[in-house]
Amino acid sequence: MAGMQTRNWTLDPADRIAELERENAKLQRINKVLMDRVERSMDFQGGAFSLFQTAIVLEQKIRERTLELERALHKLEDSNRDLARAKELADTMRTRLFEAIESVNEGFALFDSADRLVLCNRKYLSYWPSVAGRIQAGIRFNDLVAMVAAAGAVAEPPPDVWLRERMEHRHDLKGVFLNRLSDGRWIQVNERRTRDGGIVGVYTDITVIKREEERRRASEQAEKSALMMLNDQLQQAKSQADQANLSKTRFIAAASHDLLQPLNAARLFVSALADLEQPAANAELVDNIDLALASVEDLLSALLDISKLDAGAVTPDVTDFPLRGILAPLATEYAAVAAERGIDLKVVGSGAVVRSDMRLLRRIVQNFLSNALRYVQGGRVVVGCRRTGDGSIRIEVWDNGPGIPRDKIGEIFQEFRRLDTPVTKGRDRGMGLGLAIVDRVARMLDHPITVRSEPGRGSVFAVTVPRGTERRAVRPASIAARPMTNRLAGTSVLVLDNEPAVVAGMEALLRGWACDVVSATNGDEALALLSGMPQPPDLLIADYHLDDGALGVNEVARLRAACGRILPAVIVTANRTPELADEAKAAGCLVLNKPVKPAQLRAVMSGLVG
Repeated sequence: MAGMQTRNWTLDPADRIAELERENAKLQRINKVLMDRVERSMDFQGGAFSLFQTAIVLEQKIRERTLELERALHKLEDSNRDLARAKELADTMRTRLFEAIESVNEGFALFDSADRLVLCNRKYLSYWPSVAGRIQAGIRFNDLVAMVAAAGAVAEPPPDVWLRERMEHRHDLKGVFLNRLSDGRWIQVNERRTRDGGIVGVYTDITVIKREEERRRASEQAEKSALMMLNDQLQQAKSQADQANLSKTRFIAAASHDLLQPLNAARLFVSALADLEQPAANAELVDNIDLALASVEDLLSALLDISKLDAGAVTPDVTDFPLRGILAPLATEYAAVAAERGIDLKVVGSGAVVRSDMRLLRRIVQNFLSNALRYVQGGRVVVGCRRTGDGSIRIEVWDNGPGIPRDKIGEIFQEFRRLDTPVTKGRDRGMGLGLAIVDRVARMLDHPITVRSEPGRGSVFAVTVPRGTERRAVRPASIAARPMTNRLAGTSVLVLDNEPAVVAGMEALLRGWACDVVSATNGDEALALLSGMPQPPDLLIADYHLDDGALGVNEVARLRAACGRILPAVIVTANRTPELADEAKAAGCLVLNKPVKPAQLRAVMSGLVG
C-alpha cells in the first residue's frame, strides 16, 4: 500500500483520482469478502466466542480500511486542489500569451503541424480587412491565402502568380516574403518552423522603409540624371575645348608658316650680308640681327611644338633602337658649341637598346644638354647612361653649373619660367619653353623625369626609358655642317618659291656662294625657264606649299620628267610633320625646315652635288 501511495504522487492529478477510485472500490470488495467470511464462520461454528472473535477481527480490518480510505480521500482532495491551481495557472498563462501577442506591433499567426490556424492577433487580421471576418481558428493556410488572393488584397503580382509564389515560399521558408497590399502598404513575412512541426509567422509593416527607398531611388535617379546631364555638358565643353585647341593648333601652325616665310627670307638676307665684307660696325649689326632672328625662330618652333603636344597631334612612333643613334649625333652637334664656350663636353657611348620614340627621346636629351651648356660657364658637362634596378635605362646629363634651389625645381618645367643667373645673359637666357616641352613629351611617352640639384655644385637631369628587346638599324646621322668654300662655285640651281622675298633672299645667298641661280614662282614658269636653259640645273630648291594648292614635290616631279632624269632636289617647308617627311623621302627629296640655316643648306647642297 505504501508503494501504491508513493506511485500515486508521481501521477498527474487526473490519473491520481482514477487510481484512488480504483483503490476505494477494491477496499469495498475486500470488506464484502470479509463480511461473507464472518457470516459463514458463524454458520459453521455458531459459538458466541467465535462470533465475538470474528467481530473483533472484522472491526480491526474495517478500521484499517477506513483509515486507508480517509487517506485516499485526502489525497484525492489534494489532487483536485492541485488540478484546479494548474488549470488556473494555465488559463492565466494563456491569457497573458494572448495579451502579449496582441500588444506587439507586428502581425502574429501560429499554425499547427497540419497547417491549420491556431491563433493570430488583430494586427495580423488588419492586413486583410476584406476577409478578416472569415479568418477563424482551424482554417487551413492554403484556404486562407486563396481567399486573400481572390479578394484582391494584394496589389502585385497578379493574384495567381502571387498565390503560387506564396505557397512556394511556404514550402521552403527561405528568407523573407514581401507583400504589396492593394491599399499601398508593404508587408514583410518572416516564418519559422516550431519543434512540433507547426509554423509561426511574424508580419511586419515596412511601408515607411519602402517609401524611403522609393524616395532615395528617385533622388538617386534625379542625381544620376543631373550627373548625366552634367557629363553631357562636360563632354560638350570638352569637345568644344578640343575643337578650340585644334583650331588654336591650326592657327599657330598657319601663323608659324606665315611668320616663318618672311623670317626665312630675313635669315637668307642676313646670311648673304654676312658673307660680304663689311665694316666692323656693320658686321656687328649683322651678327646681332642674326642672333635676334635665331631667337624668334627658336620661339616659333617651341610654340608650334607645344601646341601640337597639347592638341594630341603628335603620335609616338615607338620602336627598339640603340642609344648610340641618339648620343653620337648629339656629341657631334654640340661639340663646337661646347668648345666655343670653353666647356668640357663628354658623351659616354652606350650599346644599350631602348624602347621609345627615337625622335622624341632625342628631343628630351637635346633639351637637357642645351640647358646644361647654357648654364655652365667654363665647366664640365657629362652625358651617360645607367641601368636601374628594374632593368630600365636612365639617361643622365650632369653639369657643374650654378645649380637650382630645391623650391624652384618644379617651376622650371612651366612655360616661360627660367632661372636668372650671372652666367645667363642675352641669347643664352633661352625662352623658358624647352623643359615645358620635355615635360609634355615625357608624359606622353610615360618616361619618368628626375632632377637632382644642389646650388653652387651643379645639376643632374635624367630620363628613364624601358629597355628594348630588339636591335634596329640606326637612322643615319644628319650631315654635319662643314665649311665648303669652293665646292658650290659654278653650281647651277633652280629655285621655286611663291614668295618674292624668299626668292630674293635665296638668290642673294646662293650668288654669294658663286652659284648660278634662276628663280620661278610657279611650276609653269619653272618649266619655261628649264626649256630655255642649255642644260638642266645641278640642283632644285622648291618650297613645299605653292600658290593655288600646288605642292613642291609634285612640281619637282614635273621638272624631272621634263629633264628626263632625276635631278637632286631639296624641299623647303615650315611643316615639320612626319607625314610630310615621309612624302618627301618617297619622292626622292631632302627636307629642310624654315627658317633655313645657311650652314645647313650649304652642307646639304655640297652633299648632293659633290
